[in-house]
Amino acid sequence: MDLPLLSALFAAFALLLYVVLDGFDLGVGALLLLPSDERVRDRMVDSVVPIWDGNETWLIMAGVTLLAAFPVAYGILLPAFYLPLIVMLLALGLRGVSFEFRMQTERMRRAWDIAFSLGSIVAALMQGLIVGGLIQGIAVDGEHFGGSVFDVFRPFCLLVSLAVLSGYVVLGAGWLHLKGTAALRAFAERILHTAVPAYLGLASVSTAAATLVQPQMLAAWSAHMTLLSAIALLFLLLAITLWRAIGGRSDGRPLFLGLALFVLGIAGLGVAVFPDIVPYRLSLWDAASSSQSQVFVLLGAAIVTPIVLSYSAFAYYVFRGKTPEQGWEI
Repeated sequence: MDLPLLSALFAAFALLLYVVLDGFDLGVGALLLLPSDERVRDRMVDSVVPIWDGNETWLIMAGVTLLAAFPVAYGILLPAFYLPLIVMLLALGLRGVSFEFRMQTERMRRAWDIAFSLGSIVAALMQGLIVGGLIQGIAVDGEHFGGSVFDVFRPFCLLVSLAVLSGYVVLGAGWLHLKGTAALRAFAERILHTAVPAYLGLASVSTAAATLVQPQMLAAWSAHMTLLSAIALLFLLLAITLWRAIGGRSDGRPLFLGLALFVLGIAGLGVAVFPDIVPYRLSLWDAASSSQSQVFVLLGAAIVTPIVLSYSAFAYYVFRGKTPEQGWEI
């Protein structure tokens, strides 16, 4: 049994769940800056109140798996991304504090909305910087990070961060399209009409730029031309379908198509970098810990994952349907 591969698949699974579950949450937060009507902002917040707390669990699980199962990779990646990781964690903390304050007080509610929105935007941008840094390549000296913490702030990484933010906005607007009524749904439709082409354009430019900044990415396209071309074509077709679904009879189609776009993007990135855990520098088998550590990680995942999935599924089931006009507390 290939234990490092199983551990890597679980880490990828946890990251995927974090992106698809917390992505629309961050997107809703980013959009909270825009409406001037407090009632619309209240309904936006109400739409994520029941389900937003547990999403970061998947990010923690992915980090723990990386530390325990691939300590060499952890020792390279953590110092490479110190700055965006620290800023992201601070931004997520700001989101949590501002969210609770705006729920508990009528005073300065607009200020807390702005803080929640800025925290969401910054967290999304930092995640994009990390993805861009992984693609452009990390300087490695033996088994240690050999570059600068500022390498991640190069133009390509900034481009990818904008692409990730725009994708989260698509997910957030898709969620509001699903959960909102009247003014909130109309707001979501307006956002989707702008965000979908922006996301498609930024994702396409980022993909093209990746082949310029990272020669191994071009080599991956040559090696997996059929598969990666199929993913790119399907991405384009789904984006067009999403655009056509805006304002249609199906409330959930924009969200589900947006989630499918993210799954395709992550799948394409996985194909392009496999079998490396540090892209184009270190394979997952070279970075793997002992078999005992791998077994410990996988046993823990087997126990914890069903519990977290059950909790999440229960929350989505209980709070299914449209968000009430007066909020969930009425």
